[in-house]
Amino acid sequence: MTAMHTNPTLPLPPLPGPDAALFLDIDGTLLDLARRPELVVVPAELPGLLRQISASLDGALALVTGRDLPSVDGIGQGSRPFDGLSVAAEHGALIRQVGDAAPVGSLPEPLPAWRQAADDFGARHEKAVVEQKRFGIVLHVREAPEAADEARALIESFIPEGQGHFRAVPAHAAVELRPVMADKGRVLLRLMEGAPFAGRQPVFIGDDVTDEDGMAAARSLGGFGYHVGRDFGGETANVRAWLAEMAKRLTQRVA
Repeated sequence: MTAMHTNPTLPLPPLPGPDAALFLDIDGTLLDLARRPELVVVPAELPGLLRQISASLDGALALVTGRDLPSVDGIGQGSRPFDGLSVAAEHGALIRQVGDAAPVGSLPEPLPAWRQAADDFGARHEKAVVEQKRFGIVLHVREAPEAADEARALIESFIPEGQGHFRAVPAHAAVELRPVMADKGRVLLRLMEGAPFAGRQPVFIGDDVTDEDGMAAARSLGGFGYHVGRDFGGETANVRAWLAEMAKRLTQRVA
């Protein structure tokens, strides 16, 4: 297990009880950000910790991420560390609850011309990363900061042609095109309508602009929305330590 959080004097949020429904972003929340999405490292103890908490909550734990499902499964060099956990991918456009993934409603997909323009951008800036998802496109410029303005302008140029069905969303060293109806708040509300989440108190933890919707939705249902920067000292290690304490507390309740 991970040791206690990196700053023992930092007051962390109160631990939720066994009636919680836990919703967790991945990058920047559970895992440290990396230069490229495929280079993130999964701490060895994390998958087992998440499964332990999920079991204690009767399955009411979901990963809510901007990644697409193949990217989630490919974390850790294809070791599929999050198998057996519910996943809401592409900001909630796709939901997989320990089984087949299903789109949330009828969502538009990027036009082929947009995908080609994004690939052309990647060809012009070899250090940039173009992430093509089923329902969106992300231009990562962490290693190509000089291309940030061009990336934003390109994504924004698709919006008028999308006739109001898409929006441009800034992220950590990236800009994303995604459907207006796909956001982490909507998917949290949707999941809370059915088993095993219904009737529980939602807790959402995230670190980025796109996570604010999930935090707000959790609060709207009488739950809690926590931000890694504001509530965990900006450290993913603090989040993992908090989860370890949660797992310990839930196990003690069962015992």
